[in-house]
Amino acid sequence: MSPSARGVGPIILTDLNTPWERVLHLGVPVTFRPKQMISFDNGDASGFFYVRKGRVRLSYISVCGQEKVLFYVGRGTFFHDIPALIASECIFTCMEATSAVYFSKRLITLSFAREHPDLILNWVESTAKKSNNFFNQICGAGLFDSFANVCRALYSMALHNREGDRVVPHLTHQELASLLGIHRGSLHKALSRLKREGIINEYSRHRLEILDLEKLAARAMRSDFEQTRPPR
Repeated sequence: MSPSARGVGPIILTDLNTPWERVLHLGVPVTFRPKQMISFDNGDASGFFYVRKGRVRLSYISVCGQEKVLFYVGRGTFFHDIPALIASECIFTCMEATSAVYFSKRLITLSFAREHPDLILNWVESTAKKSNNFFNQICGAGLFDSFANVCRALYSMALHNREGDRVVPHLTHQELASLLGIHRGSLHKALSRLKREGIINEYSRHRLEILDLEKLAARAMRSDFEQTRPPR
């Protein structure tokens, strides 16, 4: 990854836990409807899920009902893995029809760890990558303005959301705005500016057309401090 890509991780986390494919028979296949919310208590029966197909949004709902989107997970990745071990108030919502495998947390025993040390290591590594995403999100909110954060999100998509020669965001305007914690109007203004500057041509859930990736990266890496400090 080039230096300009530092701190720009994937928005939709995929293929973090694919080694667990070989033990899927130990879990229970489940399916979820589009927009279905997944939430249950953290008693002894709770567990975690491995996404086989589809995408799931992780968010936090405040006491006043305001939602903060944290990140998205896709194929080959766990969700509800941390709440299964440590009580945590979060909500998962399916972005589309999703098939997954449910594992009870009772599966994770010392004997399982001895038999599958590589799977436990993979779980630790994937948790670290999710924590790094949280860290980058917090730093981005503090160091960059809304325009730069939109650029950072689009640049992330250019790096991580490629399907052949196309960049496919998989996020609507509203979903992207919610993830960035900005109003949809602010997102629209940022996209319009990028179009005027000849950096992008189109943004939709199914397509992001970037005309000048180098300029997009430069806008993405420019912090509030760098934009406001006086010239030497």
